[in-house]
Amino acid sequence: MKLLSALLFVAAAIILSGCTLDTPAYSAKERFAQIGRNTMYQAAAFNDDLDYIILARPSNQETVWNVYHR
Repeated sequence: MKLLSALLFVAAAIILSGCTLDTPAYSAKERFAQIGRNTMYQAAAFNDDLDYIILARPSNQETVWNVYHR
């Protein structure tokens, strides 16, 4: 009986705590697309910073990528 109540308690804790695979606001497909976009933006920002550090681009030219029109 103790084992059954312990298992029931653990199952309820997992189910009711929100520890599920999906977030409530996004489906899995939408979430993976969002992660992919953020990764792409981070890579572009890294390349932009690297170009700035190694002086690969003239100082009067700003960033070569645009977040809003990708």
